[in-house]
Amino acid sequence: MNSVLQIVLGLILGGVTSYLIPLSFNFFLAKTTKQKILGTWISSWQIVNEQEDWVIEEIQIKKDFFRGIRFESKNNSKGYNWVGYGKILDKRYIIGEWYSLNSAAYASGVFIYTIAARGDYMTGHEAVPDENGKIYFREFYLGRKEGDLVNAKKWLKEHKE
Repeated sequence: MNSVLQIVLGLILGGVTSYLIPLSFNFFLAKTTKQKILGTWISSWQIVNEQEDWVIEEIQIKKDFFRGIRFESKNNSKGYNWVGYGKILDKRYIIGEWYSLNSAAYASGVFIYTIAARGDYMTGHEAVPDENGKIYFREFYLGRKEGDLVNAKKWLKEHKE
């Protein structure tokens, strides 16, 4: 009976350890990059199929131990509330997924952002489904202040091809 208990406890301890070690490694490896991007940002993006109308919102970026980084929209100019979770790769890229927080909304998608060398803006793309399920890719910009959004748009335009 005692050896069975030791085996079971060993399996549980091994499973927990094998989960926590890589998670902790990723958490501490990206810690300095996370410190650069935490806080309040301004973002800008276009609604799918609308060429003229840009959404402006405030994004709050916080640490999330289990999911890496949490993005949450605030004061969205069109009322689109969403939350996203991402992980930092190579200290320069953030990949993740987002979900609408609006009641009865099923919108969700994925994103990849590139962090600028100075950490003052991020730019990237999101995969966004329309009402019929067709996937579109939209440009997404984040900056510490409005001038940073201009730099982000300029950078992405120069590096598209």
